[in-house]
Amino acid sequence: MNLPAIAMTIEEKIQDIQLVIDNRDKRLFKTGIVESLPKINQVVKQILPLYGIDASPEHLVELTQFITTYKLIAVDEIKLAFEKFARQELNIDEHKLYGKVDLAAIGRILTAYITWRQRVYFNVDMEDEKKRGKMEEEQRQVEAKRKFYAEFPEMLSGFKGESYEDVPVYWYDAAMEAGLIGYAEGEKRAIWEEAQDIASKQKIQADTYIDFKTQLHRAAEENKKRAVIIAQKLAVWRIVLNRI
Repeated sequence: MNLPAIAMTIEEKIQDIQLVIDNRDKRLFKTGIVESLPKINQVVKQILPLYGIDASPEHLVELTQFITTYKLIAVDEIKLAFEKFARQELNIDEHKLYGKVDLAAIGRILTAYITWRQRVYFNVDMEDEKKRGKMEEEQRQVEAKRKFYAEFPEMLSGFKGESYEDVPVYWYDAAMEAGLIGYAEGEKRAIWEEAQDIASKQKIQADTYIDFKTQLHRAAEENKKRAVIIAQKLAVWRIVLNRI
């Protein structure tokens, strides 16, 4: 996954995105509330002093129970939510906790974090979809190629063309990859010279002297391209199909 590209797109820190990805399957509704209580309580004990909050044991239990109602968050994300709150990176108008356990304020922090995280999920899922689509397309191409080469011998044996011109141009590459073309000594050069000769016989039509000069230049370029195609078709015609 291209995390730098995602981070640049949504203008977020790579480490924050990585934490979100790593904890997607560790959200409370998946891991279970009871199992997560001790971990949540420990995180809460670490976070509150950073905001000057000296919570009593009763308040710690109350806050821990309160956080468990946010089943869409993972334990490790609780700390990230407060870090982003402290950096004012969440969409919250009020950025103070006033040194006391304020469940409403903490609820706004967790809610704002979950809302922020949706942007990460969306872009990560888009990146995954692109990657999956690319892999599926590559697999389709591999399967199409396998099918083509499985059917290629039958295509060759069933060929009804009357001259080299009827040979599909893509057959040359297919025959080369299948190892069906092996030139005898001097054969490749002879076919190339013959192809050049055929291509050079292309007629040039021009109404003026300037047009004629332009056409000559273009014809030289086109003739070379055409000679390559002719040579490839001749190779298949002569060597693979064994035609004269």
